[in-house]
Amino acid sequence: MHPKDSNYIDLLFQDLNSIQSIAVLLNGNMRTPKIEALYRLIDWLNAKYKDKPEIVKLGLDPSELGSNPWLAGFIEADGHFYCGFDLNEKCIANTVKCYMAISQKNLYKANADLSEKDNSNLYIMEKIREFLDVKNVNQIKRIRGGYIELAYSVRTTKKSSCEILINYLNAYQLFSSKHQDFLDWSKAHNIRIHKKYKTLEGSSELLFLKNSMNTKRTQFNWDSLNNFYSLM
Repeated sequence: MHPKDSNYIDLLFQDLNSIQSIAVLLNGNMRTPKIEALYRLIDWLNAKYKDKPEIVKLGLDPSELGSNPWLAGFIEADGHFYCGFDLNEKCIANTVKCYMAISQKNLYKANADLSEKDNSNLYIMEKIREFLDVKNVNQIKRIRGGYIELAYSVRTTKKSSCEILINYLNAYQLFSSKHQDFLDWSKAHNIRIHKKYKTLEGSSELLFLKNSMNTKRTQFNWDSLNNFYSLM
């Protein structure tokens, strides 16, 4: 579905069997306060299908973030790969920055009838910070449709944090065009760490990678979908 005057596409599941399958797949694999919405869906399904076995509501997934693809899906939705630098008069890059940033609004729901802990995204952002060996979860302000939204942000600015992320995403792959951004970003990170940008050739490659990422991407390759998996 393509909403009018928008630049995105909605994927809708309206078949009741599909909705029930999604509820079962998500049950026990949630990590954020959005589990509240899943619980409401399960309550609705249990009330509607009294002739079927009841879906027992499971808690948040306590497993290590590095043990499964959950974080890859989270990055797919809300992560951003960044490469930035300045060029001197000789077209050599300096002050190169490469990081992945992921942010999430402070509260799951405004004025929600939930405890502070159950309504806050700080808990999961702290888990991500710990896994990626990032020093702090930062508080930021994001502009959302004309209003300012308070959010938490984690950035992999350290070499060790970037390499943890690279190892993780090599094991649990991204599948949208963000996968190609990750591959280009990984190359840029390698150029930065080994200081290859101090040569004209290295700076030229870095500039090419930067101009190929995110909204500047014009070439797309979907070979990664050949390795797509489905949780059953």
